Amino acid sequence: MIAAVALLAAFICPGDQKLRLDLKEWKAALLKAEPGSDEQKYAVRALRFQSIPGDAGPEADCADKPVIEGVDVFEANLTGEKDKLVQVRARACKGDQENETQSLRIADLVPLAEGQLCKLEGADLSVDQRASDRPCENPGKLPRTLSLVELTQKGRKVVQTRDQAGSCDDPGGRTSSVKTVIYEAQGWQLKKIFESPLYDSTTQAQGRQLVASWKLSFGKTVPKEISVQRCVEGASKCEEPDVFVYSKPGGKYVPR
Repeated sequence: MIAAVALLAAFICPGDQKLRLDLKEWKAALLKAEPGSDEQKYAVRALRFQSIPGDAGPEADCADKPVIEGVDVFEANLTGEKDKLVQVRARACKGDQENETQSLRIADLVPLAEGQLCKLEGADLSVDQRASDRPCENPGKLPRTLSLVELTQKGRKVVQTRDQAGSCDDPGGRTSSVKTVIYEAQGWQLKKIFESPLYDSTTQAQGRQLVASWKLSFGKTVPKEISVQRCVEGASKCEEPDVFVYSKPGGKYVPR
């Protein structure tokens, strides 16, 4: 019985998600390739990433020669199978105020037998963002940053993102926002299990500024509760926190 349960719990990768490549060689080839070259495009397709920049990228000629600024490989352990989170950092049209676009291509890869890899499907962590779509206050260097957190299962991690956006050139007002999203590996897919704003600031044309922030805190035992408390600048005190718990049947966080 124990052996049967263990077999059922083993990671299984669908055939159409299997890749055959050496991750170190792939990284070296991508970093070496000239911007916009066939070699660069081939390396991007080798991990079945969307083109850089994506379909919503600028139509300017400079978009055809994106520069790969770095490749990060993190020990992720989302599946318990020694998987790795791969992040490609790229930029097109650098210095062009209208067209500059940052691109992140992100995938979780699970090692398989005979040198193969399984790319988790489901939610796509990749993102493209124009340089103009940045917070007016304390913008980060990347449109999305990643953290690996033990949250729902002992010994396994989830991916927590921090995403920024904003508008600083609108004559009607300025906006800055930051949010967090949490993704969990469920089987051979990534699934979004929680989302919350972290910061929101709006400055109206008249000069009035409205600022709200949200503080997240995690419980101590797995699966951990998530507490979210909203504070409005100028208010006498913060609101009572909302508490979310992990629902195993639904595989996501729900209000307690």
